[in-house]
Amino acid sequence: MKYDFDTIVPRRGTNSYKWDTPKEKNVLPMWVADMDFRTAPAIVEALQRRVAHGIFGYTKVPETYYDAVVRWFESRHRWQIDPRWIIYTSGVVPALSAIIKALTAPGDKVIVQTPAYNCFYSSIRNDGCELSANNLIYRDGRYMR
Repeated sequence: MKYDFDTIVPRRGTNSYKWDTPKEKNVLPMWVADMDFRTAPAIVEALQRRVAHGIFGYTKVPETYYDAVVRWFESRHRWQIDPRWIIYTSGVVPALSAIIKALTAPGDKVIVQTPAYNCFYSSIRNDGCELSANNLIYRDGRYMR
């Protein structure tokens, strides 16, 4: 599927955390993982159908979600995973926190390749663990492993 990633969509004045938080207008907000291209039409249509329903109670993750993840791992990595291995989370940071809580005890050290997303550091500390930085090497204008 071909998608238009080139059309510029003005985001200022839309309560965009990324674009409306900085007071200076000449700042490029590259500090948050927020995309600046339109959402795919299939996603917009699915959201519109959900909104038209008019009730927004608690929902469960549909089986089609797990099927899609299994297909993606198979097509992308040639790895056949069991859908029971998949645990849905609302994002990377809550998932990281859950993993830290499950696999560590307070005071344990957790290795992070730095530089990294700031919330990784706070998740480790908030869960009572100590950050152990494994710094990437900056050489010739780029980070190396």
